[in-house]
Amino acid sequence: MREIEQIAVKELGIPSIILMENAAIRTAEHCIKKLNEFDNPRALIVCGQGNNGGDGFAIARHLRVKGIDTNVIFTGDIKTAQNQTSGAAVNLAAVQKLGIPVISDYSEINFKNYDLIVDAIFGTGLTRDAEGIYKNLIDAINNCAKYVISVDIPSGLHSDTGRIMGSAVKASETVTFGFPKTGLFLYPGAEYAGKIHIEDISIPGTLIERVETKTNVLTESEAVKLLPVRKRRSNKGSFGKVLVFAGSNEMPGAASLSCSAAYMTGCGLVCACVTQKTASVIHRWQREIVTRITPEKNGMYCKESLRNLSDEIKNASVIIAGPGIGRSDDVSEFVFELLNMAQVPVVLDADALFAVSENVNILKTLKSPCVITPHPGEMSRLTSLSVPEILDDITGAAEKFAKDYNVVTLLKDAHTVIASPGGAVNINITGNSSLSKAGTGDVLTGMIAGFIAQSAAKLSVLDLDVFTASILGAYFHGKAGEAACLKKSHYSVTASDVIDQIPVVMKK
Repeated sequence: MREIEQIAVKELGIPSIILMENAAIRTAEHCIKKLNEFDNPRALIVCGQGNNGGDGFAIARHLRVKGIDTNVIFTGDIKTAQNQTSGAAVNLAAVQKLGIPVISDYSEINFKNYDLIVDAIFGTGLTRDAEGIYKNLIDAINNCAKYVISVDIPSGLHSDTGRIMGSAVKASETVTFGFPKTGLFLYPGAEYAGKIHIEDISIPGTLIERVETKTNVLTESEAVKLLPVRKRRSNKGSFGKVLVFAGSNEMPGAASLSCSAAYMTGCGLVCACVTQKTASVIHRWQREIVTRITPEKNGMYCKESLRNLSDEIKNASVIIAGPGIGRSDDVSEFVFELLNMAQVPVVLDADALFAVSENVNILKTLKSPCVITPHPGEMSRLTSLSVPEILDDITGAAEKFAKDYNVVTLLKDAHTVIASPGGAVNINITGNSSLSKAGTGDVLTGMIAGFIAQSAAKLSVLDLDVFTASILGAYFHGKAGEAACLKKSHYSVTASDVIDQIPVVMKK
């Protein structure tokens, strides 16, 4: 957005003070909507020294013109600011001429006396931790404010990673301009942003094509358009075959969940190559799943499990490996042999990722596209990073792994990040805490495979690649969790409930 604004100002001749004014108008509208809930409302605008503070001064002016009792806190030196020629200085002068109090010493201010506080301290350019007066001011807002609206981004958030820079404002709402900032969607930033409003400030939308952008969020309308086409003249082969290696004698349900999710997502045939005990559980769950009984060792897969399955592996549209398969030297040997044999896309989850972590370079030898779906703990085993390091820059961790190992990396979090080997990133913002249950990851794996299978059958309008299929799987997995939560509660949803809601959320 900084680059886009520079193009708008320098090449298109749009004065920066006009952009500031438009930002102030849009934010003031949200402020007034909230303040209308009160009799004789009072607003406090907290302004920093940069353009974000300039937005704040202009917001104060709009609120005062509407007859709202408005005060301003300014973190900089007023005399120094008055001698500048910036848009912020122009708006500061207007605030003073309107008689709006501008306070430098906030220590005597009781934040609880205001119905609304507008946070305009820092914008998207913050690169170091908030310290001293800034940290104290942010902490005071968080401890005392009744309601907070942040301008562009909550002060103290890193706009790229969502990391807390020492201390950050916890906003009730954030009004951001032009295009959203990545840090608003990544935790912990997403928890601090509150309700996000994306507002137009009269920058031509086509300017997005002039800058390099790699991060996106899928919208509902986009997701629906990406759903594979169901042609009238078709058969089960038209929608692809999912081959599943999942479950063990101790965890047979994992295979059932992945298989059922793949069917619910729309693939034509699911074949599970599993142990005898796992097959019996699958048959009780869903009769449509075809099973092949494989040799086992101690109730788990071993290299011998792949005997006589070369044709199945060759003829599959996509392969699932990992949910509930357990951990042992034999299982690891099985996973490595399967990856050597695979010539179609593979979705690796759970215990298969544990095996891969023992020799992660095997991913570089794959003959076909691969999707991995680690949570932060699994990602830590796959890399040299600790879990806190991963959570501190989740997009960076996913991007680097995807590029280094040429695999689509779906790194699970409250807002999951999906990274492609080519550098594209998607942040999935669907779902909620109801998905924090055993088995929901197995469902996600099945859904991704179901979409890949249909793509392999060339039925998508856009011929989905495995990256886009992974994005679509994460999106509808989250929506299914949300739908299940409405029927039950955040506490009571199970993985089976999520599967039941897949057909509901995928209706066009």
